[in-house]
Amino acid sequence: MSNQLSKFFFVWLILIFSSILSIIPLSENLSFLKIPWVALSLLFFTIMTPSIIGLFSAFLIGLILDILQGGILGESSLALSFMTYVTYRFRLQIRVFPIWQMMFAVLILLLINEMMHLWIDGIIGKIVISQSKIISVLLGSLIWPLFMGLLESLQSKINSR
Repeated sequence: MSNQLSKFFFVWLILIFSSILSIIPLSENLSFLKIPWVALSLLFFTIMTPSIIGLFSAFLIGLILDILQGGILGESSLALSFMTYVTYRFRLQIRVFPIWQMMFAVLILLLINEMMHLWIDGIIGKIVISQSKIISVLLGSLIWPLFMGLLESLQSKINSR
């Protein structure tokens, strides 16, 4: 299998796995642990391998996520596409940030994603602001160094083949 094809399969395997992680049901007490895995995965691949992931991929994985979660069709697509666009626009700057600045940039980008969801929910009259969503975004940015390190090590193993 060619190197480019193996990278493509690796990216989509991670995106599908993160989609599965996002639909795991949690109790109300543990809802703050619902980390936005799909958004984190898209952020990583948009920053590190922008030639493989793009707006269409973000839109497609958003549609898959909407179908899996049973939400409004297109809500996650719009939010993830917008977040991916902003990430793609600033990917070269984000790549060279020290880890603490990268965590802050990831926090801002995850908040953009969450604000898009909030905006769409507000349009349809289903606005719900909860502390668990804010905490999950904060946790997502805090685990970014571990998540990035794991995916970089997996990606280097794929590239070395």
